[in-house]
Amino acid sequence: MRRRSAIALVGAVLLGGTATFVVVAESIPEASAPAPVVFVCRNGVAMSVWSAAYFNRLAAARGLRQRAIARALVPSYSEVPPNMMLALALDGFRVAGYRPRVISADDVRAAELVVAIEEDLPSNVHAVAPAIELWQGFPPMRERYFPSRRALEGRVEALVERLADRAAGTPGRAAQPS
Repeated sequence: MRRRSAIALVGAVLLGGTATFVVVAESIPEASAPAPVVFVCRNGVAMSVWSAAYFNRLAAARGLRQRAIARALVPSYSEVPPNMMLALALDGFRVAGYRPRVISADDVRAAELVVAIEEDLPSNVHAVAPAIELWQGFPPMRERYFPSRRALEGRVEALVERLADRAAGTPGRAAQPS
């Protein structure tokens, strides 16, 4: 009987903690409008979502005007898989109404920068992009979340730093690609 009570108590604490955590987590909204920065990965449910959410958190903290959206290269998912929802929640991001969308020429035309993660952009999109960075060398996030996140974290932080330097008129690093 004691064991069942302990299990029930632990379950209640975990459920309550999870509910509280989800309420205070930052929402990753559905982004149908273009944005100055577009992160693109193959499926639009892992690396681009995390990168855009983290970028937006850092940009807001630095007072930058730029915000980012996540896009996919292929229409493989209609929603973020549960394992990614949980992983994102651990980082304080709530998927909310986000649904993966395939990158369009309009997304690219409206962007100041498109960051293609692990995959190059299709030629029809590549042709209209003002600035493109190709980031490679990351473990697959859906299978190796924490190592992938650690690698992406530095790249996103460097990008925000470059944009902050450019906004402040600081010479030097702002002109260097990451």
